[in-house]
Amino acid sequence: MVTTKDTSPKFKGLHWYREQYFSLFVPIDWPRNPWPDGRMGVLFSPSTQDSMTMLGVEVKDLGFEFQAEDKDELMAGFTEGIEALPEASIEEQKNWVVGKLICLEAKYTYLDGESKRKRWTRVFYDKTRQLSFIAQGSSPEAFDYWLPMFYEAMMMSRVHNQKPSIAAEQA
Repeated sequence: MVTTKDTSPKFKGLHWYREQYFSLFVPIDWPRNPWPDGRMGVLFSPSTQDSMTMLGVEVKDLGFEFQAEDKDELMAGFTEGIEALPEASIEEQKNWVVGKLICLEAKYTYLDGESKRKRWTRVFYDKTRQLSFIAQGSSPEAFDYWLPMFYEAMMMSRVHNQKPSIAAEQA
């Protein structure tokens, strides 16, 4: 993996990955894997040698619907969870509501064993589901290297109730 800041990330292109509750752009050459601990969602990594650099989506059905007025309480819990990570440092965070969709976002670093990681997390609450979109670098340098691709994946991600067809997305 290249970690110099003046080198652009090398990826061959992006494809639109669709599942029932979410869609996002992923690099065409990053293999798809399930979460190792069995949670619902998907992981993509550039290689088995750097599996801690990844794009991931986790979907949880929490069994009750959230309302726009829950945003501040959800944000407080989100921030508390990040701050509970070893040596966590939040660089940026925000939240907003669009219709009934509640959105939380943060960029932060934390210590994972001996390794410092950098992560960008966007959490969406839609109906009874919590969808967490995660872009992580195995190091802050790896995160910065992949940031142009992470940006496409994170900012173009979509939350929906059924898997869209290609024709529906083009309409």
